[in-house]
Amino acid sequence: MPDQVAVDGGSSLILVEKRWREITTKTVQWIVVAGTAGVIVRLAGQQSEGLKDVDLRVEPWWLIHAVIATSAANLLLPLGWRQLVAAYGQFVDAGRAVRLWCLAQTARYLPTGLVAVASRMQLAAKEGIPRSVTAASIAVETFVLFCWAVVACAIFVPSTVIPGVVRWVSGLAAIGGLFAAPWVLRGLSGRLSRLNKVLVSLPRQRLLVDGIALLGASVAVRAVGTVALAAAFLNVDTTDVPLIIGASYAAVVAGMVGITPAGLGVREGVMAAALASRFGLADAAAFALLVRAWEFGLELVFLGAAAWWGRGRPNNLGRGAKSLEGEGKL
Repeated sequence: MPDQVAVDGGSSLILVEKRWREITTKTVQWIVVAGTAGVIVRLAGQQSEGLKDVDLRVEPWWLIHAVIATSAANLLLPLGWRQLVAAYGQFVDAGRAVRLWCLAQTARYLPTGLVAVASRMQLAAKEGIPRSVTAASIAVETFVLFCWAVVACAIFVPSTVIPGVVRWVSGLAAIGGLFAAPWVLRGLSGRLSRLNKVLVSLPRQRLLVDGIALLGASVAVRAVGTVALAAAFLNVDTTDVPLIIGASYAAVVAGMVGITPAGLGVREGVMAAALASRFGLADAAAFALLVRAWEFGLELVFLGAAAWWGRGRPNNLGRGAKSLEGEGKL
């Protein structure tokens, strides 16, 4: 029989180590938040000379619409990821999935973005989700969001910015990738499962389609939020809507391809360049910085709400997997 004092001492040490890990994780997350805010302020300072002629107004009515649309888009992203995970046979309570996804996103402003991936894999592992499933879901999520952004560019970016042939060829390729993804992923998972060291279950195609649709809905709703934000600060009319959406998602595509964390600087530069011919360089640059600050601020608010929503909720993986087994049958 082990000594009871030794057992109690070991348990206490484990609890202390767990508590210190939690404190360290939260500290790093808030350091990232503070660092990101500093980068945004620095970008604004670097553009201060060009921002002297800024002529922005504020329309609270449109700001309310921007808050609603952006918040809805922020919610649809983790719900879409949750469906992708469910497609591989792993179920997470909605509140905990949103909390997990948002906490991991706080690290996306660190160099290379790998910290955000590792953070989500670690947090998902605590929910009982295998790392292979989390890694696969992140890859699918990134591919899907990139394709939806390319589709938005193909539809809305003017030909004066990107040649029409390039737009439509890339757009059709992206649409083809989105439609083929559920079947390609199932075939790829089947091949990977034959390897001894890679264990990936066959994804359920209907749940993959659900996840792809939710991520697409997030892209569409965020576009509405960006237009509402532009209407709140810029002198826009209905003919400017395609340009604003196109500039926004051209910036997103450039940011995803670029090497900077979360596309910092790249997104702002592309958006300002695309909008400058219509709104002037000063207002376009100011709006590009405003969009980044706006998204960052609402992400913080949403993170707080998500942390409260998912805290203390049980996650019954066995019950969820069983219920989804029937849903995944074709």
